Amino acid sequence: MRRIEVSEVRCVAPTGCLLGEGPLWSPSEGFLWWVDIKRAKLHRHNPTTGNTRRYDLPLHASALALADGGLIMVGDREVGRYDTATESYRPICQLNEPDGFRTNDGGLAPDGSLWFGTMDDNETLDEGQYYRLAPDLTVDRIGLPEVLVTNTMQFSPDGKTFYTCDSAEQMILAFDHDPDTGALSNRRVFASTLEFGCYPDGSAIDADGYLWNAQWAGSRLVRYAPDGQIDRVVMLPVSRPTSCAFGGDDLKTLYITSARVGLSDAAIDRQPMAGSLFALDVDVPGLPVPEFGNSR
Repeated sequence: MRRIEVSEVRCVAPTGCLLGEGPLWSPSEGFLWWVDIKRAKLHRHNPTTGNTRRYDLPLHASALALADGGLIMVGDREVGRYDTATESYRPICQLNEPDGFRTNDGGLAPDGSLWFGTMDDNETLDEGQYYRLAPDLTVDRIGLPEVLVTNTMQFSPDGKTFYTCDSAEQMILAFDHDPDTGALSNRRVFASTLEFGCYPDGSAIDADGYLWNAQWAGSRLVRYAPDGQIDRVVMLPVSRPTSCAFGGDDLKTLYITSARVGLSDAAIDRQPMAGSLFALDVDVPGLPVPEFGNSR
């Protein structure tokens, strides 16, 4: 196992997000998009100029997908589309979720559908659901067991393995996935963070099929081999990394979002960059992320 020291990670946008999440690279624009769930903000970083913009949102968006020059958003208890040119939002559909629940992480499946989860915002009810937004904009529940905090919606390069996190139980789960039907089977524990005292959050898959996972309360990013063994550990200058996504022209920059929600004043004094966007140069590129509705 190779350990990457914190000095190799750089802060590229000191945004101080309460709950930074949902990083997404737009290859046509050369931008990295992400959200601050708690503050209902959208952020955009241009690595060429170093400029970062912030947009107000009418909902607490938690996950994004590229779509026809705009963004598909899941947030609160709905799905919508955000036009980045006009900075306007329109709802697409509402979710049949109880008060106090909201969407959380999401990711594109091989068929171009958007898979995402919901959770109790107070993190007390383990009734989080999994959903699939099809290219025709219909939404269906995915038949997976309810969890407290749904995170990670990623697929192996061949589309035959689906990864997700039951964060509260400190487990990264894997399922066999049928790319033709979307059916899931053979639920198993891919990796556990219990012994490290941290919680698996958002993930990204590289071209070799390794899974990079941000680990809340662990100050680290971990690269797992396809057999679940730890390959690398990247130490971070913040305790609450939330997710990661590959970007850059060669997809060899791994962007990492983070949070400062719930940290005491003393903790923020120790980690003033909490809530910032970070970047790490890697040797193995990520997988290109298609637009919503396009199969890979």
